Amino acid sequence: MKLIQKLLFLFVILLPLVGCKDESNSVEPESFNTDKTIIVYMAADNNLSPYATDNINSIKSGFSKNSVNGNLVIYVDQGQSPQLILLQKNQAGIVTEKVMKVYPSQNSVSPSVMSSVIADVVSAFPSKSYGLVLWSHGYGWIPSGKATRAPATRWFGADGSNFMDIPDLVSALSKGPHFQYILFDACFMGGVEAAYALRNCTDYLLTSPAEVMGDGFPYEEIFSPLFGNNESDYIKIASTYYDHYNQLSGANRSASIGCIKCSELDALASQTAKLIAAHASQVNTVNITTIQPFECYNPHLFYDFGNFIASFSTSQELADFNAQMQKVVVYKACTPNITSVRSSSHYEQVPIVNYSGLNCYIPQAATQGYNVAYRTSDWFIAAGYDKVSW
Repeated sequence: MKLIQKLLFLFVILLPLVGCKDESNSVEPESFNTDKTIIVYMAADNNLSPYATDNINSIKSGFSKNSVNGNLVIYVDQGQSPQLILLQKNQAGIVTEKVMKVYPSQNSVSPSVMSSVIADVVSAFPSKSYGLVLWSHGYGWIPSGKATRAPATRWFGADGSNFMDIPDLVSALSKGPHFQYILFDACFMGGVEAAYALRNCTDYLLTSPAEVMGDGFPYEEIFSPLFGNNESDYIKIASTYYDHYNQLSGANRSASIGCIKCSELDALASQTAKLIAAHASQVNTVNITTIQPFECYNPHLFYDFGNFIASFSTSQELADFNAQMQKVVVYKACTPNITSVRSSSHYEQVPIVNYSGLNCYIPQAATQGYNVAYRTSDWFIAAGYDKVSW
């Protein structure tokens, strides 16, 4: 229960900012590797701050044990003076932090701030390719103004009382380089709505459709494939994440992950739109109590996408749909149960019977406020949901 205790503990404690040396006020180009640069963007000015420190140490441990052909730069905001840090390793294998830039106190989930930080990295480390880790809380496609309950683990884009909606994230990332992959170390970001919105920002998404445990990704174990350049490397990241948690016991054995190939998402939207059009009169009458949920909320907000489509499709339609899903979700894995935290005093294990690797939202009478916001999402139109009387 150690990990669960840590999950509950993060509700009531914040650690002070970890001090760094060699501070400067601008990013100066210096000796660097031009092949690949990994940006780890940590919006940790929230109750996950202790885990940011732990994860940075895990990254450094992975660096000390692996030879990589690239640069790893961390932007970390734990409440005061956000910093841009370059990890360096000497011939003895000792990893040190070089502070490339110290920023004034700022909202790290502002699109302009995120795009500016990424621009700083690209300017200092022009590379052939880039990978991006987005680290914070997460709540999928749900707009911040509509999210009335804060999940207990990761809500992407939490900086104090500020949050980043998916359209703002897309806007920020669209100003930077095209990423080979984006890894979300955040809850619920493995949704078809978020994936579709981000499809032009990256080649692959590594993301969980459910909650991510407080310890997050095991960076020491995935350090080498983070610098990979092909699908097999990204699958290795996802499978290592799953294996890390699957070998634990009890409530600590909780992980869901998908490796999403973004170039196939437009075809998935077209396939979905055909099914919705063929069953428009049935879709809004689906008994959602039979659909796999990914959390313990009441009412549920995150359901299994494949299970939802299966609930109203014919066997041939489902076979065609699943063929396209296999092209989109190139790897998926989930433990038998997912630990979901509703509050500091309540968590449940949600049994997982159906798992497609992507979550989705299903409009329902009990969530009318969310339904209105959902109609503005890119996925709602692309998938033909406007043909349904929700």
